[in-house]
Amino acid sequence: MSDVGPRRHDLPNEPVIERVSWVLTGAIIALSVLAMLTAVGSDSPTDTAGPDDLGPSSSVAPEPGSTTPPAGGDQPASPDQPADGTDGSSRFTISASGDIIIHGRVGDAARTDDGYDFSPLFANVAPVLSSADLAICHLEVPLSQTNTDLAFGEQGAFRVPRELADALVGAGFDSCSVASNHAYDSGESSVIATVDQLNRVGLPHVGIATSAEEAARLWQFEVNGVTVGHLAYTYGLNGREPGTVPTDRVAQIDEATILADAARHKANGSDFVVVSMHWGDEFVADLNELQADLGPRLIASDDIDLIIGHSAHVPQPIVAYDGEYVAYGLGNFLSNQSVDAPECPTACTLESQDGAIVEFVVERDGDGALAVVDVRARPTWVDVGGTWQIVDTTAASSVDRDVLKASFARTIATLGVDPAVS
Repeated sequence: MSDVGPRRHDLPNEPVIERVSWVLTGAIIALSVLAMLTAVGSDSPTDTAGPDDLGPSSSVAPEPGSTTPPAGGDQPASPDQPADGTDGSSRFTISASGDIIIHGRVGDAARTDDGYDFSPLFANVAPVLSSADLAICHLEVPLSQTNTDLAFGEQGAFRVPRELADALVGAGFDSCSVASNHAYDSGESSVIATVDQLNRVGLPHVGIATSAEEAARLWQFEVNGVTVGHLAYTYGLNGREPGTVPTDRVAQIDEATILADAARHKANGSDFVVVSMHWGDEFVADLNELQADLGPRLIASDDIDLIIGHSAHVPQPIVAYDGEYVAYGLGNFLSNQSVDAPECPTACTLESQDGAIVEFVVERDGDGALAVVDVRARPTWVDVGGTWQIVDTTAASSVDRDVLKASFARTIATLGVDPAVS
């Protein structure tokens, strides 16, 4: 994963396809040649201590809020990995995290004298995200265009500070799914502002679009010789009747549409397709009818290789179907949903502060087929009422160790996968 931001180039048939190239090396490039060479992260997540041996991480977080505008052109291949993956040994990691929702107290924690800075809230987890080959976030709330119309969910609607986009890039995210029940909170202006702000920082985004032409665009990522496609959909839009919101503004869950979009990805060169799904009942770890019914059918498609879910605000199981995975829900990554939060006086549970960064290891076998060969989770905890930082439960923190150990155990048990650290 590049640490200087996304690099995009248009293919001849643009705007149908938007391709984002990433180049991986294991070396730290000297600043004196940074203008000529691409510095990138390591091939594996940073090791940190386990929950019973909390200690400081040896990694250094990116400069808060730092980002470099996208540059055109292809990037040179890593000397350690052929760009076309012809040696049959392509291996890379996809990391995904839980819901990002900016409630009022989260916004207050990021407020500065002249605006907002969310980067300190991501500082603990930025080294983990930056170590992934492809890091995917789920942005559940629209961004404001000007910060003059902010809303933090007081009336059920959101327009959150534009500076959040800078923090997402600075934390190491490479793509964000943005299709959610809040994506159209203020109508089309929510979509336009969010797209504009994510474009401003060069952060790819799937699931919303400002035009039919933009909605037809396919986001693809070149990762270690493999082309990864990303799609995103939501179950609904906060009570708006089906058909009242154009699907070329917010992508909504429809089985035939999802299968057709995934097939189009494969037909246009995507070797591995990830589908993000905004679904599930709030604060319920068990699968609802939509998840239990649709998840297995979608992952059975030859055109869909991994499904990553969000929206329940608590962790939900990760299930393998014939060797392919559906991560039904990754909990909350950043929010103010807790048992004592004013936003949730009765509904929220302790588990709503639980989340995870889940790492999917993808490998090409000798026959050329790509598959997830390992899944591991690094549980996270939202430090509600404290530092408001996202806490890696396996690393040193000011949060009570027993609280982190309990969160770690709950999350691993619910997800049903091994922890990323021993």
